[in-house]
Amino acid sequence: MITPQQKKARMRRKCDKMLQEIGRTMYNKCLVCGKPMSCFHHYYCKSSCSALRYDFQNLIPICQGCHLQLHTGNPAIQNAINRIKGKEWLEELEAKKRNLTVSTTLGYYKNIEEQLLKLIN
Repeated sequence: MITPQQKKARMRRKCDKMLQEIGRTMYNKCLVCGKPMSCFHHYYCKSSCSALRYDFQNLIPICQGCHLQLHTGNPAIQNAINRIKGKEWLEELEAKKRNLTVSTTLGYYKNIEEQLLKLIN
């Protein structure tokens, strides 16, 4: 028998996968270096801010190489993102992070799934 937590985890993974697929149709180049985009990078990581997990303002189209460099602590990539996106973008995103909260229930993920399906269709 599947527990409610397992259902929620499945739905979250499904939504995450859909989001990445949408990203690859929306963008074809890395924001930082211009190479082919491999994924959306969450500027504010998913574990630290659930409210921004599916917010397109928090998502950076990035190639595999730049993504790896980001996650191994290369400040040049983070600095490039900040420079390209700009101070206003960062301030707005920081304000969202401070002020938004979500309850990540199964219903929340079902709602996200509906929103993502609209973007696909």
